[in-house]
Formats: sequence, structure tokens, C-alpha cells
Amino acid sequence: MTLTETEYKEFLRTHLELLFYVGQQKEIIPKQTNFKNFVDTDFEIKFKCREALLDDNNILDEYIASNFDHLTTEQINILVGFKKKIMSSFVIFKCLTKYAIFIDTKDNKFYAVKALGDTFDQFFDNFPVNISTTLIPFKDKIIYDGFIQSSGIYYGRNMTQTMNEYYKEAKRNKQIVTNID
Repeated sequence: MTLTETEYKEFLRTHLELLFYVGQQKEIIPKQTNFKNFVDTDFEIKFKCREALLDDNNILDEYIASNFDHLTTEQINILVGFKKKIMSSFVIFKCLTKYAIFIDTKDNKFYAVKALGDTFDQFFDNFPVNISTTLIPFKDKIIYDGFIQSSGIYYGRNMTQTMNEYYKEAKRNKQIVTNID
């Protein structure tokens, strides 16, 4: 249910370089900080950079334009995928072999989401669980942006049974979104 190691490293490098740029542009990190030090910095700093990225629709275009000569076509495709982001609260309903089923709490859409390097059941003991994250396309898959906030809300048997009925109906009607593109 995770990306391959090569895909994970490719996403991670591309995403961290973007967050590093955002951190410098928004003065979240000192100008003299280099990329290696940024990678080793606290999660909270990276989270602030991620929030600044999500709050500024122009900074992604600025990053691509200022680094166009250094980015591969694949990296540009990954970055452009951020424009198609879906920021929401989700229920991670269940983990399957190939992906996890996320339900958007705003519109009840179902998404087939790949984990990055660690499976979702390494983060959570029980499913379904309510979380906040940002979904993005990656190649022909849907992934999350590496940041998950759990509300700590888990669902009981009756709610889980209701969600399962909706899931079966969505599966039967081919309404599980597997690609944001």
C-alpha cells in the first residue's frame, strides 16, 4: 500500500526542496540554512513551511519558474500535482493491500490513497479514524503530502457499518477515485 522506495525518495526529495524554498521565501527558516540542515530540522518547522505553501497559491509557480533549469520533467509533474490538491478532513476507512480508502467528510467521496514510506496502520491502531491531510496526484496514484493530523476520533460499530455500506455502494458503482488528474 506504499509507494516503491524509488518513488518515495523521488517524492520526498522534490517535496522537501519545495518546502525549503518556501521556508526561505517566507522567512520561516534563516537564509543561511542549507538544504541538509533543513532536512534534519524539526518536524514543526517543516509543518510551518507546508502551511505557508498551502496558504500561497503563487509560491509554487515562483518555485518552478526560478528552478526550471534544475528540475527534471518528473519533478515538474510532481510539483504541478500540488495545484490539484484536495485539502480536507478525511476518514481513513480501511487499509487494503494496494491502498487505503479515504472518505472526504465534506462531500463523502471515496479515494484510493497510497501511503508514502510507512503504511497507515503504522500510524493508527484502529480504523476508521478521522484525520486532516492534503491529497495530491503522484504519477497515476493518489498520495498525501506527508503531513497527517489526527483528531483522535475513532468510530464505533454502527458508524463503521454505515460507512461500509456506503463503501460497498461506491465500489459497486465505480465511484472510488483512484486518480486526481
